[in-house]
Amino acid sequence: MRDTAVYPNRILLPDGRPMERISDIIHPAPITSFVGGGGKTSSMLALGTELAEQGNRVIMTTTTRILPFHQPLAANLSCIGERAENGKLGPVSNPDGLKQQCDVLLIEADGSRGLPLKAPAAHEPVITTGTGLVIAVLGLTGMGKPIAEVCHRPELVCTLLGLKPADRMTPEAAAQLILSRNGLRKQAEHRRFAVILNQADGKAEQQAGRRIMSLLPAEIPCVMTAYRRNEK
Repeated sequence: MRDTAVYPNRILLPDGRPMERISDIIHPAPITSFVGGGGKTSSMLALGTELAEQGNRVIMTTTTRILPFHQPLAANLSCIGERAENGKLGPVSNPDGLKQQCDVLLIEADGSRGLPLKAPAAHEPVITTGTGLVIAVLGLTGMGKPIAEVCHRPELVCTLLGLKPADRMTPEAAAQLILSRNGLRKQAEHRRFAVILNQADGKAEQQAGRRIMSLLPAEIPCVMTAYRRNEK
């Protein structure tokens, strides 16, 4: 259960410049979906909080399963889902229909079992018809570590990248995973696409993040983030 809020503590551009808001670089669509691993829910909450504090009515939901938020959310920000097993929230029958109640609808559309990286299975991600922007999230704590230890569905990651489970994840492999039509860019072909490189807490992670950013096309908005807990 989440009993503390998460907010961006650090948002960085490729040249190391700090930014105040994710939305200054990644402009949300009316319906925006999050995929990947390493901080999707935290990123959705951070972006939702930003937008709500700017006066937008924002709803967070899921097409998979998420844990409910138990701390007070910002004014104009809410989370909606159907009760599911293990205390989680599952999808409503028509997620896109929630857009009628808000200015921006944010959807967690993928699962990674808490791991930094993943490759999608055949049924993933669950992107709604109305989604206009897909944000791929990747955890930088997975850099330099064996694929088998830091990836959800490591066998699919290995097949996609031509690597072995014991091989270590590199920025080059991570960029390939992000850009692949069978990787984190799956189902984003006709939609806007952006990237959040999360867990950029240390110098090594930031260095890896800058390398990944350098390998992405310039037209793909990308930021590095690190989140802190608000213990109030």
